[in-house]
Amino acid sequence: MTSLLYTLGAFAIILLLARSKVPLAAAIIAGAVAAGVMFGMGPRELAAAVPSAAIQPKAIGLVVITLIQLVLSAAMEVAGQMERIVTLAKAFFRRPAVTMAALPAMIGLLPMPGGALFSAPMVESAAAGQDIKGDKLSAINYWFRHIWEHWWPLYPGVLLAMALTASDFGAFAAFQIPLGIFMVTSGLLIFRRTHPDLRAAGPPPPAGIRRKLLWATSSIWIIILVWIPCAFGVKLLPLSALPQTTADSIVRFGPIAGGLAAGLIWTVFLNRMGGRAFARIGSRKSIYAMIALVISVMIFQHVLEKADAAPKIAAELAAFNVPPLLAVIILPAIAGMVTGLAFGFVGTSFPIVLGVVAAMPGVSIRPYVALAYACGHLGMMLSPIHLCYVVSNRYFKTSFGPVYKYILLPAAMQALLAGIYFVVLNAVMNR
Repeated sequence: MTSLLYTLGAFAIILLLARSKVPLAAAIIAGAVAAGVMFGMGPRELAAAVPSAAIQPKAIGLVVITLIQLVLSAAMEVAGQMERIVTLAKAFFRRPAVTMAALPAMIGLLPMPGGALFSAPMVESAAAGQDIKGDKLSAINYWFRHIWEHWWPLYPGVLLAMALTASDFGAFAAFQIPLGIFMVTSGLLIFRRTHPDLRAAGPPPPAGIRRKLLWATSSIWIIILVWIPCAFGVKLLPLSALPQTTADSIVRFGPIAGGLAAGLIWTVFLNRMGGRAFARIGSRKSIYAMIALVISVMIFQHVLEKADAAPKIAAELAAFNVPPLLAVIILPAIAGMVTGLAFGFVGTSFPIVLGVVAAMPGVSIRPYVALAYACGHLGMMLSPIHLCYVVSNRYFKTSFGPVYKYILLPAAMQALLAGIYFVVLNAVMNR
């Protein structure tokens, strides 16, 4: 189990350095170097891996998306649009706690990397006047941002899982939607021991508030409306002359980048913003610090990919004759922890998991796919290199440990509910 220990050791280094007030981007790069050394990468190989990670098409795509996202969020804040959304949402949902969960959930419909950064200012504004620590706000923002990711068809991890299991969307979603419901239910535990005022209902919303809220949030819906046709249209582009990694990145990141750009243009038009407002946005140091953070996460993931960490861990588990059910649980969970991405845990663990399940005679794969996805998703949610986790903590000026305190119990409840769901589903389908 040396590969697993090496990976966990690299995680521990990141967490220790972060707790010691080392800048998070520097801590993650230190963890990447440590992982490379433990996996036997030489100085020359490591020296080449770090800069190559920053310039790979996937990293550039993430940086572009994050940059537009940050500027869009800042533009909505500077123009007062963010405040209008929160004010209208408070009146519409009536309870502050519902508003705090609903806003990141709404942003979660968008498959943008680091999307928790976009909803963080909204959660902060929704909690205004309440004595809530940043670590709890980060936990709420992070958890409810991801309630759709088990089945929503805009997410690449869902699309890949559908392809690997040869499922159409209806069949796949029918078995996956309960996992999203479990996540909402489990997330309510984060609101334990909050002041009763957070759950107290306000007066009935005034007439026309739904229309006003839709108009105030139009910058968000524009993103979705542009993303959908772009997602289909980009596949028709003549990309065969480009390197495969570049073509894949254009297909993966191009539509959401186009949607975000459209949302930004619409926001500028809607709020009649001028050059001075953008000059103020461009002077924000937090934007450049966040870009550095995104690059550091990509460096860490790139080093683990170069070291073949996930396949080596999977091979070690197979060599130790781990029982099939444990493999279905452990492999996706570890892959989620290692990659911090749904696409990552599906791509690295599902080919192995599906092979393990296929070797079990007369067994329906549906319960096992649901269990594997649930475990991978939980591993991803607990990963210290999950970009949403990193940027949410950064925004609320907190660190991993305090936020873990709030999400571990919901994660345990999610695991329990997913386990019960698997047992029931397996008993019904494989009797």
